[in-house]
Amino acid sequence: MAVRNINEAKPKKKKFRKVHFLWIILVLGAVVFVFASLAQNFIEYGQLKDEINDINQEITELDKESNEIQAILDDETHDEYFEKIAREEYGYCKPGEKVYYNSSFGE
Repeated sequence: MAVRNINEAKPKKKKFRKVHFLWIILVLGAVVFVFASLAQNFIEYGQLKDEINDINQEITELDKESNEIQAILDDETHDEYFEKIAREEYGYCKPGEKVYYNSSFGE
């Protein structure tokens, strides 16, 4: 009987090694998955951080523009500003005024 136990023990060792090998593969797979997830999160974090910086810069520029407009409105000569905007952006003119356009300007 002792001989049979020795012969039976050999396959168990091989089976034991296969189980270890499978566990090692599973653990390594899990580690790779975790690192890949972390890498993706760091990339997304960097993109979001850049987006936040861009939005903060835009907010700063809009605050500056708002302050400039508020300064113009607070100034007593704001009618001149409105007239300038009406003429340049909307093409308005004073009653009886003739406006000439230079068609060769773009060439």
